[in-house]
This record gives sequence, structure tokens and C-alpha cells, in this order.
Amino acid sequence: MRIAFIHPRYPFSDGTGATYSATQIVNGLTAAGHDVCVYCPEEPDKNAQNSNFELRHLTGNSNHPHTMTRLNREVLSRKDEFCEFDIVHSYLMRLMPSIGEIGRDIDTGTVVTLNAYGGVCAKNDLLYRDETQCTRKSTLRCLDCILRSGHDTDRSYLYETTSQTFSLRLISQGENLRQHIDAYQALSSHVKETYTSFGFDSEKIKVIPNILDEKFDIDHSSDFTEPIKLLYVGYLKHSKGVDRLPEILSKLNKKSEKEFELTIVGDGELRRSIEQACSQKGLTGSVEFTGQIPNEELPTVYAEHDIFLYPGRWDEPFGRIFLEAMAAGTPVVATDIGSVKEIIGNAGVVTEQSIPGLVDGIISIVDDSELQNHSEQAKKNVCEYKRSSVIPQFEDLYTSLVS
Repeated sequence: MRIAFIHPRYPFSDGTGATYSATQIVNGLTAAGHDVCVYCPEEPDKNAQNSNFELRHLTGNSNHPHTMTRLNREVLSRKDEFCEFDIVHSYLMRLMPSIGEIGRDIDTGTVVTLNAYGGVCAKNDLLYRDETQCTRKSTLRCLDCILRSGHDTDRSYLYETTSQTFSLRLISQGENLRQHIDAYQALSSHVKETYTSFGFDSEKIKVIPNILDEKFDIDHSSDFTEPIKLLYVGYLKHSKGVDRLPEILSKLNKKSEKEFELTIVGDGELRRSIEQACSQKGLTGSVEFTGQIPNEELPTVYAEHDIFLYPGRWDEPFGRIFLEAMAAGTPVVATDIGSVKEIIGNAGVVTEQSIPGLVDGIISIVDDSELQNHSEQAKKNVCEYKRSSVIPQFEDLYTSLVS
């Protein structure tokens, strides 16, 4: 098939989980023999230019200050180009207005990936006022949420609220056009259920998970003995629950006879406050902050730790970090949010949304035989997320739209 794939950035670039996951799809489709043309919001670097697929840069037709508004205009300016493709697949949810127009106006199959909640939430997290799970939408309610959130980000309040107001406008435009989009890829059944509850046609939503990058499929190297080595990988922000990490480690030291250490991989606006909390609690000697680590070094980091700890607050749509940890045989302890339980199964423990719950979850599996059992199950569970299992699901979806 001839496929136009709209990428969050460009293949082989460093960036968010969405950037990384989109590249896995592009590589998988290309390896399966499909003719893929990748549309890139940012100009690809020289390494990307030497890839096995065609690259086109989305630029030159709009100078709108809001990124996603500009990209919608860039995509629409290429409407005639998309006639040459069998499928147009956008990995950017905020492009629903332009993808809807393309689906309405030309005879090409259209797909949008639902990899978070940007199709219904201007903040992309469905956390009303950054506190409670949102279950309904209206313009006034969303504006109230936008204005009362965003104080703890690393961007200015004015910038954040203005950007989210533009995003809310795109969501409203997308609602008027989404019936012209042929299909949606949801990363999990939880994401599908969420979008269905906000009025999306359930019949159009196909659950296809993230693809495991198989470089993480390595032998586990820790021996599950003391000190128990805990690991967090990800952005350091409130929705990820990372502010809970110092208190979790402190309570573990008081409640368990085992010795624990914690490695925090990543950066973000909460790093300084977490470092201060660790210092105040006397944890400096047992906590290591690595900052960001190159992706190629992460498999070994996972494999050297005994437990991957995720204390998140928001409804994680999928989280490739769980696949990475499991592929390296590292058991998972995480809060019961979003699709986490669906992904990890019995490769770890899912706990209630609290610090005591996470502490008890960790203590419940720190016996070395328990950790070993979860490690072995983790290796088995990731098989269904390998490229050979996931790419055929995309092929089936695309075929259903062009046949």
C-alpha cells in the first residue's frame, strides 16, 4: 500500500514517547514492504534523510503562532498530494480538523492515532484543574479548567493558557468533522472506552498497542538481592506522580527491614523540589538523579534494577516505559491508572492511587523468588507487543479502509 504517515516530529529524532512510537510504526510498515511517505512537522536531520522512506517537510504555507493550528493549515494545503495515497494516517490527534476535511473531500482512507486525550482535552490529560478525572466536556467547563491549571509547568502561564485555548478551538472544529475520519487507532481498550464516552463512534476505533523496540529485549542482570534497586524513568512532572518518590522511599525504610535504593532517570520542572525533599528526608545517599539518558543506554539501566516504579496520577494511555521494563525482565509496581493493569498483567503489582498503596505493593514482592517470578512473566508478556505481532494489525485496518 501507499501510505502517507504524519509524524509528531521526524523519524530517528529524540523526543516524546509519541515521537518514538510513531517511528516504530513507520519502520515496521516499511520493513513489511509498504511504500511509506512520512510528513514531518520539523525538518529532518541528515541521518533521517538517508532513510528507506520518503520524507516531506510540512512547512511554507502558514506562519500561525500556534503549532497545531499551523500544522492543520499545512496539511490542508497538501490535500491534492494525498490523492496519490491509499491511506493518510496522522499520529497527531490535534490534526482531526484537517484529516476530517481530507476524508470528506478525497477518496483516500483516513486514520488518526489516539495516543492520549488531545482529541477531547485541550490539556491532553483529562485532569480537571489538574486534580480530578474529567468525564464531560463543554466550552465553559474547559475554559475554566485551562485558566485554573498550568501553574506548575516549565512554561509561562500566559503561554500555556493561550496555547490550550487554541487547542480547544481545534477540538471543537474536529468534532464537526470527525464523522469523515474513517478509523482511529487507540493504544488500549481504556483509551477506546474514554473516547467512546466523549461521543466517538466505538465501531471506528481499533485497539492497536504500541510496538516494543526489541533492543530492550535483553537478559535481566540484577539478582534481586539487597539493596533492592528501584527505578523511575520518565518526565519529572506532577501528573507522573514523581513528587511522591521521596516519601515512598522514606516510608519503605521505616516499614521494611530491607534496604532500598532509588534511581530517577529523566528531567522536568519538579527535579529541584524532589532533590530538596530527598535532602530533607536524609535520602541523598540512596537516591541517584541521572537526568536524561540516551535511549540506547536505557535497556541496560532497566535490566540492572529490581523494580520499575511508576507512581502516576493521570490515566496513562499506554506508556511504552512499561514495555521497556518488562522486555528487560524488570518487575513493575504502578498505580492503577489508565491501561497499566492491561499492559503488565502479572509482571508486577498494580496498587491503589496513594503512597501507602505503592509502599505496600513494593513490600509485597520484595522477596527474591517473587521478583524472579514476576521477571519471568514480564518476558513472556511482551511477546504480543513485538513488531511481528502489531504491524499485521495495522495492515488489517488499512486493508479494511481501501477494499
